[in-house]
Amino acid sequence: MNEAQSSAFSWAEVLKAVPAAPSGSATLKVNHDNVLAAAKIIQTQIDALKDSVDANSPSLQVEPAADDPVSRDAARAWNYRLVIADDSYKARIDEYMVSLQKLITQLQDSAKSYGFSESDIAATFGTRID
Repeated sequence: MNEAQSSAFSWAEVLKAVPAAPSGSATLKVNHDNVLAAAKIIQTQIDALKDSVDANSPSLQVEPAADDPVSRDAARAWNYRLVIADDSYKARIDEYMVSLQKLITQLQDSAKSYGFSESDIAATFGTRID
């Protein structure tokens, strides 16, 4: 077996070992005692993810390795997959952050239903809620 075949085979084995993403959605159970803490934890994660995305987004752009048609085409293909396409990695990150923000809204609504005032909820986030 030549080196290229051996290398391809080992990468195939590595890829087989990667676990599949969980299907469905997770359940978050909150009550009066933990709803604001849960919301704050999720908000902290959104903020950290946003900071990371903002700082690293330029790194998602691929520059051509050389000034030839193949390099330019390869860079365009990578950029499409990484940041341009509707299902790009960047779009998936953005969708995930939107889903977390929707979760925050649900947790704020739950906090209201548990009797927390808007000022209590706003104090948790350091902002005013709508």
